[in-house]
Amino acid sequence: MPLPEKSRAWSAALLACGAGMVGLLWSCQGSSRPRNVVLVSVDTMRADRMGLAGYPRATTPNLDRWFGDKGRIHLRSYSTEASTTPSVVSMLTGLLPQQHRVRMLVQLVPADLRLLPDMLPDDWQTAGFVSNMMLTTEASGLGSHFDHYDDFVDERERYRDDTFERNAARTTEAVLAWLGKGRDKDRPLFLWVHYMDPHGPYHPPDDWPRTFRHDSPLPIDVSRIPAYEREPGVDDGLAYVDAYDEEIAYTDSEIGKLLDGIEANLGADRTLYVFTADHGESMMDHEAWFRHAVHVYDEMVRVPLLTRGPGVVPGRSNLLTSGTDIVPTVLAALGLPLLPPMPDVDLRSDKGLSPSRIVYTEASLNARDGGEQWRAAIQGDMKWVIGVRKGNCESSARRYDLARDPLELTIKAWNADGEAPQSLLRLCREDPDPAGIPAAWAFGAGLRGPKSPPMSGEDQLKSLKALGYAE
Repeated sequence: MPLPEKSRAWSAALLACGAGMVGLLWSCQGSSRPRNVVLVSVDTMRADRMGLAGYPRATTPNLDRWFGDKGRIHLRSYSTEASTTPSVVSMLTGLLPQQHRVRMLVQLVPADLRLLPDMLPDDWQTAGFVSNMMLTTEASGLGSHFDHYDDFVDERERYRDDTFERNAARTTEAVLAWLGKGRDKDRPLFLWVHYMDPHGPYHPPDDWPRTFRHDSPLPIDVSRIPAYEREPGVDDGLAYVDAYDEEIAYTDSEIGKLLDGIEANLGADRTLYVFTADHGESMMDHEAWFRHAVHVYDEMVRVPLLTRGPGVVPGRSNLLTSGTDIVPTVLAALGLPLLPPMPDVDLRSDKGLSPSRIVYTEASLNARDGGEQWRAAIQGDMKWVIGVRKGNCESSARRYDLARDPLELTIKAWNADGEAPQSLLRLCREDPDPAGIPAAWAFGAGLRGPKSPPMSGEDQLKSLKALGYAE
């Protein structure tokens, strides 16, 4: 009987190592092979908001501490989509959205789609902890790919009765509690933790000290801000920027606790760490303020990407990277074969990256309301952008020179000559889901109330009372 694909890949790795059993793999591979892999992602975090990226505010002291000297810092990384679910699935598959076919915010992953936990050897334990309701098993189906999946989002989002999340402190507590009691210490571990907090509305916990201030207010037209994002009575645009930065600083404080706790539990020398975000966020950039998912401007699609651990070459890299690079990096670190068409790259050392590389990103939210899907190809310092409407892949074609115009304020004439614009058009024309709208898909189920872990009836009643859902 032929071996399943997963077992064949694992057997090949064993044979290459010359070992006869799973337990010998670590010792024969040496210190460059991690024993564990930890992926931490943050919702709605811009790439330029880190100290490691030169941001003057102290928003990320813990990330700076953790990755600054021992990590590899990729300064030009792009999410594959400007919204959560498609981007996250790219991070977990190594595929572009039109390859994995998850294009909607609330969409179940296709039944035959293989995620990173499915690609790992059978003896690995896999666990996911998420705080965004779009990533719950009901909404996305992601939980079925993990041995343990904690998606207990039970806090009502401010100003939105139909949206639930879990704050960073409680997410960190849940992870560390499980590591202490639920993890099988005899098995290698893949752990994914996704924090929600920088997503709007920007409002860190009431007891979080507000340290970011500005000198003079900047009055704005609040009608340009999504309704769920507006703070009652606040029309100072810089107040929203301050609050967004506070959310990042709060999340960073919890990430520091998380990584320190993981190190104590797993051991840093045997763990590969990857940190990134699902997408960015506009501030008062361009036509869309304090939001994402609607365009491919850098503020919405450029994200942090950091690695640390076995095989990582510390330093900074300006080579283009993508959310699709995470899975092949993990597989390379473990000596496992790639699954085409994922890119053959290794973020730990920049293997497979080059100045001529092209990365792709898209934003499809507007297309679902009859507007344009936006797609971009970035190569070197040039960014080619197309708007896709009613099957026309060039309805709003343009270019930006990111070296001379990093804020993308000057539209340059479209030029279809060259590898990047031609490949962008080809992807658009070959997309099985025109304008990023699937012809058929399995809708996930949205939550109609808080999702809490199983508890006694009395404890559940207390929890619901605390959240305002019972009297």
